[in-house]
This record gives sequence, C-alpha cells and structure tokens, in this order.
Amino acid sequence: MFSKQFLSTLCLVGAALIWGTAFVAQTTGMEYVGPLTFTNIRFIIGGLLVLPFAFKEISRLQKVKEKKKLLIIILATGLCLLLGSYLQQYALQYTKIGNAAFLTILYVPFVPIISRFILKKRIHWSIWLSVSICLVGSYYLTIENSFEAQFADFLVVVCALFFALHCILIDEYFEIVDAPFSLASAQFLLCFIYSFPFMFIFENPTLSGIYKESFELLYVGIMSVGIAYTLQVIGQRYVRPSTAAITFSLEGVFGALAAWIILSQYLTITQIFGCILILIGVLAAQLIPLFNKEAASSRYYTD
Repeated sequence: MFSKQFLSTLCLVGAALIWGTAFVAQTTGMEYVGPLTFTNIRFIIGGLLVLPFAFKEISRLQKVKEKKKLLIIILATGLCLLLGSYLQQYALQYTKIGNAAFLTILYVPFVPIISRFILKKRIHWSIWLSVSICLVGSYYLTIENSFEAQFADFLVVVCALFFALHCILIDEYFEIVDAPFSLASAQFLLCFIYSFPFMFIFENPTLSGIYKESFELLYVGIMSVGIAYTLQVIGQRYVRPSTAAITFSLEGVFGALAAWIILSQYLTITQIFGCILILIGVLAAQLIPLFNKEAASSRYYTD
C-alpha cells in the first residue's frame, strides 16, 4: 500500500490544485459582494463543513497538558489565515490572477526566514539566495503594471507573510496534539468570527448579492476552504516542511494556467520571466539544502 508520506504529499498536491483554480472563482465572485464579505462567507461554509469531523477528536484535545499554549496557537492561526486570505482577495480586484498566484507562493522562502527571527532557528545560506531571486522575479512580474496594480501586488506579498506564519503555526500545533480536523474547523470559524463585524462596518453585504455569487462562494467555501485547507493540515503531519513547500509552489502554476484557460488572462513575456524566476527561487530554497545531510534532516534548514 501507499506510505503515509506519499498520501500526505498527494493531499498537498490536491490542495495546491484547488487553491490555484480557486483564484478564478475568487476573481469572478466579487461583482455583487465585497472582498471582506466574500472572505467571511467562504470561511463559515468551510468551517461548518469540517466541524462534524472535529468532534471525533475531542478526547485528544482533553489530554493536552499545554492547553493555554494550544489556545494561543489556534487563535493566532485563525488570525493569520484571515489576514492573508483577505489581503489576497482584496488585491484580486486590481491585479491579474497570475500575479497574485505567483506572489502568493513567496510564503515558501518566507517560512524559514520568519522561523529564524521568531523561533531562533538557524537557516541555510540558500534561503537568502532564494529570496534575492524571488525579489528580482517579483520586480519583473510587476514592473509593467499600473500603480494601482503594483499596490495590489504589494498587498499579495504581505499576504504571503501571513500565510508563512500560518504554516509555522500549524507545525507548532502538531508539536502539541495530533488533531487536524479540530484545527481546520477552529481556524475557519475564527476567520468568520474575526471578520464578521468588519464586514458590516466597511461593506454593505446583502442577501441578494450573496445569492448572486452563490456558485463562487460555494466553490471556494467547500473546495478551497473546507477541503484544500483541511488537506493542508492533514498533509503537513507526515511530510517535511521542505516537501510541503515545494508542493505548495505548484499553486502559482495552477493559478496562472486556470486564469489563461478559463478567463483568457495572459501574462507578458516580461511577467512570465518574473514568474519563472520566482519559481526557481522557491525551489532553490528547498532543494539546495537537501545536499547537506544536517539540513536535510532538520525541521528548518541550518547552515
């Protein structure tokens, strides 16, 4: 039979594919609702979808000794997921899907860098090379855009920082307890709770508007949130962070292809060159350290 590592990697590929194609629904789903409303509704759909599975893990949570630390991690995980998702959703109003998809995967090299400064983990020298390549790629990807689109691209880079924190927090969660569905449902419902009041303060959501975007909301809520993020939580249990990061980088490729096939959104030669550089930078951050035995065996790359 297939190993846990293989099945976990398959889960992560599935998550990347769903997230990539979901960019299309995220873009077309904001004609009648705002980005905050779209984000809020998608997470309540995903949260309710996963919640029944979480009840089966209550006994595991009751045995946890570090309950206060676990609670803080869960609350922070939900906040990072919301901020990353909202910034991405907002930016999609002004930038191409290809830009958003490839800039989002910058969270891959961000993970070890943030781990270096927050968790005091030593990182491999290749991470700095990777970030440099990604920055050059980001320049070529965004240089031809208008100021409005460039600002949107900047917001996606910030969103990638929050997604990097989100990945780190998931790893910290599994250091304490093995309850993937509990984390998945909790973070989704927290996103809904955090964003609910702001949805009415900054936007004017209507039932008719939500109904008109029901297909996009259901697709993103069920597939991107309920299924893909749960696949991420499940998949990260049995694979090294490097393997997970490499797999997640496919999200940029899937997103650009979906935008081209479904919406006929094309990237220029300069932008494609930028995408290639970002992909090279992301892969370099994960592949180069594998030639170092110490780095390959550690959770975060060392020198």
